[in-house]
Amino acid sequence: MRIRAAFAKQDAAKFIGHLDLTKVFERAMRRAELPMAFSEGFNPHPKMSFGSALALGATSVREYVDIDLAEEMPPQEFGTRLTEQLPPGIALLEVKEIPMYTKALMAVLNCTCYQIKVPLLLPLTQAKFTEVLQRFVGQDSIPYVRYAKNKGRQDKDLKPYLRKLSGQVSAEWLELELEVVLGNQGSVKPVEVVAVLREFGDLPLDVDGIRVHRNGIFICDGQGMKSPMDL
Repeated sequence: MRIRAAFAKQDAAKFIGHLDLTKVFERAMRRAELPMAFSEGFNPHPKMSFGSALALGATSVREYVDIDLAEEMPPQEFGTRLTEQLPPGIALLEVKEIPMYTKALMAVLNCTCYQIKVPLLLPLTQAKFTEVLQRFVGQDSIPYVRYAKNKGRQDKDLKPYLRKLSGQVSAEWLELELEVVLGNQGSVKPVEVVAVLREFGDLPLDVDGIRVHRNGIFICDGQGMKSPMDL
């Protein structure tokens, strides 16, 4: 059977990387003596797949994972036993059985929302920021450079990934609401959006102090945002 689970990644777990998250769930399921299903071959691994990777240091209100089990069991029992073994900062929110033929999370999740807080190095007025933001999102293209391991420099355009961007200035922070597109060609990272915005508007932002919280990851269509738990 296949289980789809929703979980929160809180402050205590924000420095668990995406690749290590698989190990965290595997260890918890072993301790809970849950009947994991494994791949075949010389190096068997649990049949488990997550949604879009969350950046290291970011928190999230709701992430998703699909887990195959070698035996049938009530989803509620699975959730209870797994919850008892998960480390601090990983909170299981919802568990349900899904058909084995259900499309993978990475194949259906296509948009995500973030709350971002960036420290201000100097005072910034709301009027100044609003003017910069309007010019920024009004561009036909928003070029940026990404340096990737084994790929070197990559020249990209942020514009196709940007769904919505808004923000409010406080005494010490710039607080942003960001929605971006996910797709086969990847996506754009919140820190990249902030870095390009800072350079574009010569804004006094401390990008190294950025705080990122994902509000959700969704299936977006003409009817709005849907949770993969509702399929």
